[in-house]
Amino acid sequence: MSKLTALTVAFVAALFGNAAAQSCPDASRFGSVSISPSTLSPGETYTVSADLTCAVQLGYTPTYLDYYIVGSASHTISGPILVARHTYDSSTNPPADTFTAVLPDWYYFTDATYSFQMVDSFAQDGPSGDPVITSGSISIPMNITGF
Repeated sequence: MSKLTALTVAFVAALFGNAAAQSCPDASRFGSVSISPSTLSPGETYTVSADLTCAVQLGYTPTYLDYYIVGSASHTISGPILVARHTYDSSTNPPADTFTAVLPDWYYFTDATYSFQMVDSFAQDGPSGDPVITSGSISIPMNITGF
């Protein structure tokens, strides 16, 4: 391989490598999550799919992943419901986390809105170089019926 060809290959690899990282919007820095179906009644099974490609590309590779159901209303309701807690396997390729869960029988309210939240806890080096676990989260809407 000529020196010019090797430089061209290196340039193209660097260009496409940067393009892949730049294709991740900042809003995806903790990954993305979906649930199916997104309308559930207590006792129903659903699938959770987390795509962590952008989290890994942007330097927020999870150490732990926590999943919650969060309610919001104009009155007091219970705190978030922990659905699952996973230690993330960084060798997973492609970067993802998928599992099934059952919507628990709990105190849901017809006037509340609900969301499904994924919390990405990741290690970052502190000022002295020692790693510190911090977190960021993303939420998606979900509908809870039949209670």
